[in-house]
Amino acid sequence: MSGNVGDLFALLIGIDCYLPNRLPGGYCYSDLGGCVRDVDNVHRELLQRRLNIAGDNVIKLTSTASARSQPLEPEDQWPTYENMVAAFKRIADMAGPGDQVYIHYAGHGGRTNTIDRLHKGEHGIDEALVPMNIGNSKARYLRDIELARLLNDMVKKGLIVTAVLDSCHSGGMVRGGSAAAGDVAVRGLGIVDTTPPPG
Repeated sequence: MSGNVGDLFALLIGIDCYLPNRLPGGYCYSDLGGCVRDVDNVHRELLQRRLNIAGDNVIKLTSTASARSQPLEPEDQWPTYENMVAAFKRIADMAGPGDQVYIHYAGHGGRTNTIDRLHKGEHGIDEALVPMNIGNSKARYLRDIELARLLNDMVKKGLIVTAVLDSCHSGGMVRGGSAAAGDVAVRGLGIVDTTPPPG
């Protein structure tokens, strides 16, 4: 299904509730406040009211904090790695050449040992978007190199892409410092996750 030239599509991801899974060293990503509200406001105020975007052209994944340590949303709307990657691919399939795609992520950003030692070196770091279930043995980060590939595939298709990443480490390449030097993150855990990715 392809939209008409110049149509607008959006992928919105907001994570307030992170499952209390543990990383090595006992660390875990804490719940956030305002991420779901931010993407809801972007959806309502910018995309619907100002830009009059069609409802079918918006994909939203959210994880709203609740007293029971589980998101309020049904699991198929949770921002897990699998759901986020599927949403990126789905929005790319929905849009056609010349269409605009707006992507907005609000949630934790993280750092983990690289899966691309060829380009980043033996002790390289991947900066990543942190899915709401990270720390689960089957969960994985959405790493910078994977995100770059997803965005590049959209651009190759002729889509006009705008991405807003409201997270820690989203600008890590220009902030300076390094985990190896003991620098602490601007926000977030301030550690590098050493968990091997699921096989």
